[in-house]
Amino acid sequence: MAGFIERNQWKTFLEEFGKRNQLRPTRVEVIGEIGDQEEEKYLPFIGATFEPKGSAAGSVEIILGGETTKDSRQLTHLIERVERIAPLLGTTSLEEGLGIEDKEGNKTLVLFELLPEIPEKTSKGS
Repeated sequence: MAGFIERNQWKTFLEEFGKRNQLRPTRVEVIGEIGDQEEEKYLPFIGATFEPKGSAAGSVEIILGGETTKDSRQLTHLIERVERIAPLLGTTSLEEGLGIEDKEGNKTLVLFELLPEIPEKTSKGS
């Protein structure tokens, strides 16, 4: 992960990142000692927060969920003892996600996905 954000900018960066990318479909992967684990796919990105003080100091919370009150899908992913944060940029410099690394070297990737297209013909007879 290149282009790390300075620690004193994490709170502001995550707030702005959340506003720019709100409701984009995501995939969350955690890469650590046990390998690469996909935690979820296609939940809309709601936001990310950094806690600089208190008992949760140094943690980042990733919030994903349904787009409406009728959609009860929700996931909150907590990363403790965060060491580094970097936006993941694509070839066109658009944000393709967010990378977060903790003190143990575990990496959490929040990747923005394109929703699959529904084919024009959904059955053999159409």
